[in-house]
Amino acid sequence: MLTMLLFLFAASAAVASVDTTCGLNVLGSLDNTKVDKAAYALVYVLSCTLGGAVTGLAIGGVNYLLSLTPLGPLYNAIIVILFAVFILLELFNKSGLLPSGNFIVPSEWIRQAGYRSAALWGHILGMGFITLQAGVLFHAYMLLSIFAPVWWLSLLAGICFGFIRGTVFSLPLIRSVVHMLLEKRWLKRTLLSAVRLVASYVLLTGSILWILLS
Repeated sequence: MLTMLLFLFAASAAVASVDTTCGLNVLGSLDNTKVDKAAYALVYVLSCTLGGAVTGLAIGGVNYLLSLTPLGPLYNAIIVILFAVFILLELFNKSGLLPSGNFIVPSEWIRQAGYRSAALWGHILGMGFITLQAGVLFHAYMLLSIFAPVWWLSLLAGICFGFIRGTVFSLPLIRSVVHMLLEKRWLKRTLLSAVRLVASYVLLTGSILWILLS
C-alpha cells in the first residue's frame, strides 16, 4: 500500500510543480530556446532524472537508518496525522510554513536557454527541495519516501519524480494546457492552482481513508 502511495505522490508532486515560478520559467525557456528544442528537452529530462535520483538516494539513506529503529509499527499513524496536517495547511493557505527551497533562477538561464542551462536547471529542479514547491504534495511524497518499505524504493521514487517533472515540462501539449489554465480564474485563483488544490485534497483524503480502512 505505502509503495503504491509513494509512487502516486511522486508523480503527482512532479506534475504539480508546473504551478511554481520555476516551473513557469522552464516552460518559457523551452519555448524560447535558440538551440534544438528536442535536444534541449532531452538534456533537461536526463538532468532532472539525475537530480531526482540524488534526492532519492539521500532519502533512501534516511529510510535505511529508520529501519534500524523500532518505529516501523508507527509509520501508518505518523503518515495519517501528518497528511491531516497537510490538508489543514492547504485549507488555510499556510503551506508556506513547511520547509521549502527558495532558489532564484538566474535571469541569464532564461535568456540564453542553452544546453548548460538545461543541465543545471534540470538537475536543480529534479532534486526538488532546492526550489519553491507549490502546496504540500512534494512534502507528502518526501514523507512517504522516508517511510518506504525498503530504502531502494526511495531511490526509484526519486528517479520517477525527476523523470516525470522533466518530461511534463518538455511536452508541448502540457505547456499549452498550462498556459490555458493560467489564463482562467476560479475562486480568486488561477485555474491551474485550483486544479492542483483539488487534486491535493482528493489524494490526501483518499490516502488517509485507505490507510485507516486497510
